[in-house]
Order: sequence, then C-alpha cells, then structure tokens
Amino acid sequence: MNYDVVVIGGGIVGSAIIHKLSIYDMKIALLEKEPDLCEGISKANSAIIHTGFDAPAGSLEAKVIRRANELWPSIIKHHKLAFEKRGAVMVATNEEEKKKILNKYLTNAKENNVDVRWVSKEEILKDNPAVTQETIGGLFIEGESIIDPWDAVYKFAEIAEQNGADILLNKEVKHITSTAENFTLMMENGEEIKTKYVINAAGLYSDAIASMIGDDSFSITPRKGQFIVTKDKVDIKNIILPVPSEKSKGKLITPAVFKGHLLGPTAEDIHDKTDCSTTEEGFKEIREECGKLIPVSKNYTSVKQYAGLRAVCSESDYIIRKSVVNPRMIHAAGIRSTGLSASPGIAEYVADILIADNVNIKKKEQWKPGVTRRIRSQADDNEIICLTRNITKGDVRKVMQMAVRPNNLDGIKRRTTALLGECQGSCCIPKILDIMEEFHLEGELMKSEQHSFIGYKI
Repeated sequence: MNYDVVVIGGGIVGSAIIHKLSIYDMKIALLEKEPDLCEGISKANSAIIHTGFDAPAGSLEAKVIRRANELWPSIIKHHKLAFEKRGAVMVATNEEEKKKILNKYLTNAKENNVDVRWVSKEEILKDNPAVTQETIGGLFIEGESIIDPWDAVYKFAEIAEQNGADILLNKEVKHITSTAENFTLMMENGEEIKTKYVINAAGLYSDAIASMIGDDSFSITPRKGQFIVTKDKVDIKNIILPVPSEKSKGKLITPAVFKGHLLGPTAEDIHDKTDCSTTEEGFKEIREECGKLIPVSKNYTSVKQYAGLRAVCSESDYIIRKSVVNPRMIHAAGIRSTGLSASPGIAEYVADILIADNVNIKKKEQWKPGVTRRIRSQADDNEIICLTRNITKGDVRKVMQMAVRPNNLDGIKRRTTALLGECQGSCCIPKILDIMEEFHLEGELMKSEQHSFIGYKI
C-alpha cells in the first residue's frame, strides 16, 4: 500500500490529525497497533476541555490550546459531541495557596488571554455547597468544560474515513526504512506500507517510533493517574481544582457528561508503559486529597476505578516539529495531560507544517463535516438491555454498523456507555455479546486480514 501521509497512533491526537488532513486532496491513512482506536492514553483521562489558563505562558502548549478552544465549538456542533460548559474553581484553603493563585495562576492566565477572576468563599459555596467551609476563595475559570473524550476520537476517525482516509487497525509498526522519496513501514506480520510522510502521534511510544529512523532527540516515560468514579450525589456545579504542585495538577473532582463524578488522578512516575493497574494505596491517596476540597468525598462509594498513563517528555513543552533526522517525519509528541483539550489545535499545527512543505496540496472541493452513514434498523431496536444506562439494542447495533467498529466489550462501552453503570455490565453483557454475534452470523463481519478496520471485512 502506498500513501502520501501515514499517521501513526489512534488516540485523540492521531485521530484529530487524520480528521484535519482528510480535507486535503491526498491519500492518507492512520495506523493503530491495537484492535480499536482509543486504546492507549486517550481512553483514561479526566474528560475535561481545558482553557490553558495554567499552561506555561509563551509555550507551544499554550498556543495550540488557545487555538483549539477557538475550534472546539464548531467541532462539537457538527460532530454532535456530548459537552457541558461547567467552569472550574481552583480552591484556596489558606493564605499561602491564595498567594500562589494570585501571583502565579491569575497572572499566567492573563498572559494566555484566558478570562479568570478571583471569587469569594461565598461565591464558591453558592454553586458548590459540598466544597470545604475552610475555603477562603478561589480562581474561577469560566471556560473550563467537560466532554465525552471517547466519542471525540471515534467521530474524528469516522469523518476522516468517510472523506477517503484509511483507518488501519491491528497495524503495529516494527521497523522503518527511508529513501530520498519515501518511508517503508514494516508491520509485525511482515506487511509493508510506503508513504511520503509520517506523522508520529504514537503517544507513549512516540520516542520508539522516532528512534526507528535514528532520532533519539527526546524520550517518553509513563506517569500513571488513577481515578475513582462515583455515582453518589456531589453537590457541585463547577469542576473543583486544587492548587497544583510542581509535579502535577493535583486531584480534582469533576462532573462527567456520562453522569456521575470523577475523583483523581494520582501522579505516579513508573517504568512500565503497559501498567494500568489500580491500587488500594492510590484510592486512599485520592480520597484523602479530594477530601481536603470536598470533605464528604472520603465516604463516596466507588462504582468504578481506572488508571491512565500520561506521556511525560524529556522536554518541558509539546514536541510538534520535523524530525532532526528526516524532515518528512513530523512529531506530535510529549502531549502529557492536555492532549484532549489541545487536539484540534495540534492537528492544525501539524497540517500547517505539512502544507508549508507541499504548497501544491489543495483542499478537496467537497468534504463531509459530519457522520452521514445510513444505519439499518430492526423491530426490537427499542428494547432496553442496559438498565443503568438506558441503552437499547438499537444503540449497540448502531455502533456495530459504523466504519470503525468495536471489536470487544470495551469498544462497545466507550461508544455507548453501556457497562458503565453500577452493575458493571453483569446484566447487559450477554445481550451485547448476542448482538455482536448476530453481525458475525449475518456475514457482515467476516474474518479477513486484508480489511482496513478491525480484521474483518464487509
């Protein structure tokens, strides 16, 4: 297979990039080593669209987040993403924290052109009665919002695919060679893919991809963040933020668009890039720290726990640039904890680098901005199979008919929110498996190594 551009990495950044590139008249593809998109860093985060108020002033991170915030409203509208503008409060509980907020974060926010203001204790408690009575005020960041982070990945990829991009799953790049004209990407199974340009959006493994062409200019290490999901009533309207430490943004309490609230994350520097385990120590730390902001959170019931890994880079800022070894590889790496927020801005920045080198590349005359697939319905589509989330058979069948289909229960969960309820899927899993099998038996998903998506072909 031959392409003009191949994007490596099927998380939010890679999907946003392939989405952006699909408006241009090029042959493009996205490669993901897992059997589904959103299987790495992007599947486990705080689901917040940040304003960039606390991004280092003058940094590339601040620049692309600011641009992303200009792009998100149109994306949310056209892609029909679940989204709520909540605002956030960075809570001060003593004079030292207040001083840090005013001297550092308020000043930094203004340098980044983000609207913030100091609010009193009374203002905080009016909208957030659950916040500790020890608060002496805080920094209100009106633009902070919550979103469905998984649907954003899938919609970006789905729209790119219907506009001509190939979304290739189960494609792990093991080796890269290059000539003056192109790269040859060798897959684990021996398959070769040739491309003129490579966009390295491989997250935790972006340093490994870079090293395949001899570029060792940066390294990536994992930082684990554990979360608790609670369905207990939390009497807050805003996202509640602590005053950050030098190591992390700290442990927050935030509403989630799929209902319930998230508490966390921890910030544990580890070595294993596959370690997404959760621990009792981590949960204890979350409860203790969140309890300083919302005292009753120490007693909240956990209905689900998860851990995500963030890509900590040897450089202090985002890496969005041409490789120092071969300028036809463009890195989008070191995107630590604001990748979801910044993804549209990152995608535009990458596209600008690419187009600057290829002035003859033109936009397509026609480009479809939303998912327009025709979904086949059945008589029992309205039967509810997930009582805690009110998910129907039709909801599951709909995602089974998308171009980038789920290949496992986690994929169903992220696309429909089934299995996210208190029962942990104990009631709906058998019926979901029946629906998945229904598509196999009908012959709509037959095994084939040649298919572009999940190892099946239509």
